[in-house]
Amino acid sequence: MNEFIALDFETANGQPASVCSVGMVKVQGNMMTETFYTLVNPETYFSKGNIAVHGIKPEDVVDAPIFPDVFPHMMDFIGDLPVVAHFARFDMSVLYQSIERYNLELPTMPYFCSCNMARKTVKNHSYSLKNMMKFYDLDFHGHHHALNDAKASAMITLRLLKHYDSLEDYLKRHRSYLSGMKYKKSQQMSRYNAELNAIKPSTKDFDLTHPFHDKKIAISGTLHLKRKDIVQYIVDHGGQYETDVEQADIYLFGKQKNNKPSAKDNAITNRIARGEEVQLISDDKLKQLIEFYK
Repeated sequence: MNEFIALDFETANGQPASVCSVGMVKVQGNMMTETFYTLVNPETYFSKGNIAVHGIKPEDVVDAPIFPDVFPHMMDFIGDLPVVAHFARFDMSVLYQSIERYNLELPTMPYFCSCNMARKTVKNHSYSLKNMMKFYDLDFHGHHHALNDAKASAMITLRLLKHYDSLEDYLKRHRSYLSGMKYKKSQQMSRYNAELNAIKPSTKDFDLTHPFHDKKIAISGTLHLKRKDIVQYIVDHGGQYETDVEQADIYLFGKQKNNKPSAKDNAITNRIARGEEVQLISDDKLKQLIEFYK
């Protein structure tokens, strides 16, 4: 009998540890038998971009429980069952980072990804949640509502499992563990960003006319200087290094891997499309700026 939990998170901003809602569905005997949903007070700001996606606003979560109060109930609901999420890398990162943020006990928690499962199993032009629902001719109401997305992931998974002897058969080769995320590259990047954020100005004599002064500056891609040297230059001219592109006033961008837009690039493009003011500075312009202010 196939038994699993389908999970989905929505977040308040671009930081993983900013849960504002969680939805789960319990599947037993190829049927959805129970659901779990709650809003969560993320104890942090909401970005306009994220609000535009899921519609949850700060006033909606004022009286909602915080993550440490929700987490034990989540674990009671999940029990020993494996967890599935569509694009699980995102949802498991949200869960892991939230656990780390509040110093909670990290469960072992086996999980798998219905998006990866779809890629391995069927041919479709796109494996997004919305397009996989279309692929199976399923109704999809309320996309980016955590419970609706969890239900969608569950329905997709049940149909994909028809191609396998059992869920356990599939998991023999495609099972991951939440506890293993301690050693993932994403956590190394978190430590790296923490080191960059710890860089202090080497001077207090700031040039108030410098474009970086009193600005939040995000960086993406490969530039002509090492990242730590660019951050040092930013703080030495009165600026602030910003890891969340939704909060950045200035976006420094260099060459991307395979010359494809990064997630940060796409987020900036969306902000500009919404009419927000963001100054874009390429690596070439950065070189000119550094030379001009020598």
